[in-house]
Amino acid sequence: MKTGKTKEDRKKKWDNFWYYYKYHVLIGAFALICIITFVKDMLGKVSYDYEIGFLGDYSMVEEDRIEMEKWFTENAKDLNGDGEVHVQISDYFIPSEGDEGYDPQMVMAGQTKFTVDVQTATSMIYFVSERSYEKFKEMEVFSADESQLIAVKDCKAFKEMGSPASIQNMYITLRILPEVADNEKGDDAQNYYEESEKLLKKFIGE
Repeated sequence: MKTGKTKEDRKKKWDNFWYYYKYHVLIGAFALICIITFVKDMLGKVSYDYEIGFLGDYSMVEEDRIEMEKWFTENAKDLNGDGEVHVQISDYFIPSEGDEGYDPQMVMAGQTKFTVDVQTATSMIYFVSERSYEKFKEMEVFSADESQLIAVKDCKAFKEMGSPASIQNMYITLRILPEVADNEKGDDAQNYYEESEKLLKKFIGE
């Protein structure tokens, strides 16, 4: 009899607690899940030493992207001092209206990502199509000096990678280093630019 009353009392207490505090519990549980997810993402987040832009008239073939990232990783320097080298190639596919694969939403997404990259100086090295180069040099992203534009098929690394079809008609170049107001960020950007220039020369075979 006592046991029955105890169980009943516990149930009433639980029901009473849940009635008054269920939203607090649910919100707390949701917040905990968010924190755990955020921590897992941060712990698993890769810190890239170099990011390289791809501005083609078509999207890059995944197998070629993997091969290119492998080459750059093997030939690049550990810039952030974490003992590892990580390189990411970002594909900014921005087709013109009438091109195969043209989709207004895709174009908007590509332009947004590319704009953020340019403003933050995330990528210093770019693979560009001739059309992309002409378009963005007018916006002073790339140098107007066309001697700075190197045909990828003439580069040493192109052959070392097995001549990936996705880039055989592309060019490789450095972007113009933007002015950075903050001195510390400016020094970091300058160092990143200089190391990217060395990596580019290695890619060319100089």
